Amino acid sequence: MANLSQIKREKMLEFLETLKEQHNDDASLMAINQIEKELTTKKYGLVWEEHEEEVDVKMHTHIPVFTEVKDKEIVGNPESEQYNFLLEGDNLHSLKLLEKTHKGKIDVIYIDPPYNTGHKDFIYDDAFVDRQDGYTHSKWISFMEKRLRLAHVLLKSSGTIFISIDDNEYANLKLLCDEIFGEENMISDIIWNSRKSVSNDAVVSLNHNYTLVYTRNINEFSKVKHTFKLADTGMGFDNPDDDPRGPWKADPFDSPGIRPNLTYGIKNPNTGEEFWPPKGRCWRTGEKEYYEYLADNRILFGKTGKGKPQLKRFLSEAQSKGITPKSLWDDCGTATDGTKELQGIFGEKVFDTPKPTGLIKKIIDLAGDKESLILDFFAGSGTTAQAILDKNNEDGGNRKFILCTNNDGDICSEVTYPRISTVITGKRLDGSVYSEGINANLKYYKTDFVDKESEEIYEDLLEHIKEMIQLQYGVKVDNQKYIMIMDDEEMDEFEKHFSKYDDIKVVFINQDVLLTTAQEKLLQNIDVRIIPDCYFDFELREVGELW
Repeated sequence: MANLSQIKREKMLEFLETLKEQHNDDASLMAINQIEKELTTKKYGLVWEEHEEEVDVKMHTHIPVFTEVKDKEIVGNPESEQYNFLLEGDNLHSLKLLEKTHKGKIDVIYIDPPYNTGHKDFIYDDAFVDRQDGYTHSKWISFMEKRLRLAHVLLKSSGTIFISIDDNEYANLKLLCDEIFGEENMISDIIWNSRKSVSNDAVVSLNHNYTLVYTRNINEFSKVKHTFKLADTGMGFDNPDDDPRGPWKADPFDSPGIRPNLTYGIKNPNTGEEFWPPKGRCWRTGEKEYYEYLADNRILFGKTGKGKPQLKRFLSEAQSKGITPKSLWDDCGTATDGTKELQGIFGEKVFDTPKPTGLIKKIIDLAGDKESLILDFFAGSGTTAQAILDKNNEDGGNRKFILCTNNDGDICSEVTYPRISTVITGKRLDGSVYSEGINANLKYYKTDFVDKESEEIYEDLLEHIKEMIQLQYGVKVDNQKYIMIMDDEEMDEFEKHFSKYDDIKVVFINQDVLLTTAQEKLLQNIDVRIIPDCYFDFELREVGELW
C-alpha cells in the first residue's frame, strides 16, 4: 500500500526546490530551509506545540549557579565524609548544573511530576494550567520533555528511571519516554494500588497510579546483578529453633491446582489429626518428597505444633533464587499511609497526597543496591529522602540522594528541609522527639544566577566552584581533609602550613595555579584533582571569555 503522507511530503519538497531557484536571497532560503526541516522530521510518535518557559528564557541572559545556604547544613554523622544534597530552585536549572557534575553517574531516578489534572496541580510560567487552556497537554509535554532529556543524560548506562503518573497524561508520557529513552528500554508499567477506599460518586473508582520504568540501556541493565530479580531482603525470616541452615520462614505446604499425585492425607504427628489440601489446591510435593522433608526437619505444624503442614524456606534459598516482582503493587502502602507518615513529623497536614515511603523503598530494592546514588527532581515533601535514610538505617546501606524542588508556597524551606532534618536529627521543629535519629549529612543549595553581561563574569562563576566540587564528589570542602586551592597565593600558604595537615583526602587545585618543583613534590603522594573550567566552559566560550 502507498504511504500517502510520504507522497505528499515528496511533492511539497519538490515544490520547495522550485522556490529555491526563484527566491535565492538569504532570508527566503532560510525560511524555505526551515519549512524543509519541518517536512522531513519524523512523523510517527508524539507531536505537540512546543512552548518555551520563562526559566528557559532566563538562561539566554543568565547562567544558573548554586549558592550554599550554610546555616542549613545538617551534620548527623560527623564520622562520615559523605553528604546528601537538597537543591532549591526550578529543577530545569538544577538539572542543567547536575549535567556538569553527574553526567552518566545516577543509578536510580524517581520522580512524581505534576499530573496535569486541571485542578491547580501544574504551574507553567507562574500560572496554573486548567482545562480551559487550549494548550494544556502541549505545555505539559514541553515542560516534561526538557527535563526528561536531561534525566536521560544523567543516568548510568545500567540506570533506571521510575515516573509516577495518572490517567491524565499517561499516554503522552509513554510516547515521550519511548522517544527519549527508547521503546526497547522500557522495563515495566507498574500499577500501584494507591488507595483502599472507594469513591461512591464515581462511575469507576480510581484506586491506582502508574509508574513507568525505563532504563538507559537494556543490555547494560541486564548485566547488573539485580537485573529486576529481587533477592529477598530477609524480611520475615527468623531462626527461633537455631537451625544450622540459618534464618527461615514458614510457607504454606499447599499450592494452586488439582493433581491426584499431589493429593493425599498428611497426619499431624503431634495431634494425630489428618489434613488434606484445601478445595481447588494440592500439596506442593508428592508423598515421598513430603516424608523426605519431614525427616530433614523442614515440615512444621504451626507455632503450637497443632496446625496444618508448612514448609521451612531458608533465606539462603530465597536469595539464590530471587523473587520476580509483579507489575501490580498492593503491598507498599497507600496515599493515606504517606499522609500519616508526614503528619507524624509535622503533627498536621502540610502537603497533599505525599507518596508512602514503602513505595520508594520497593523501588530502591528493585533497581538499586546499598551504594546507589538516587535522584528525585520533583522532590515535593521529601518522601524519597526519608525512604533512603530509613532504608540505610535498616540494612546498613550507604545510599545517597540528591533532591531538587522549587520553593513555591515555601515547600522546600517549610516542608522538604524540615522533614529531612527531623529524620536525621530525630527532633521535630518544636523540639519534641521523633526518633533516635539517623546518621547522615545534608547540604542545602539554592539556585542563583550570574549575568552573562557581567564584566567580572569569570570571577563571578569562580565564586560558585566550591558548590560544584562538593556536589560532584559528595563531600564538604573543609580545608582540612578536602582542600580547595584557587590561586598561587593559596598554594603558597598551603605549602607553608603543610605540616599542620594530618589527614588530607583530596586537594582540589585550579588548573591556572602554577606549581613549583617543591610543591609538585609535596603533592606527589596526595590525591590531587584539577578543578576544570569545564564546569562553565560552554558559558564562558559563549560570552567570549574562553577561546
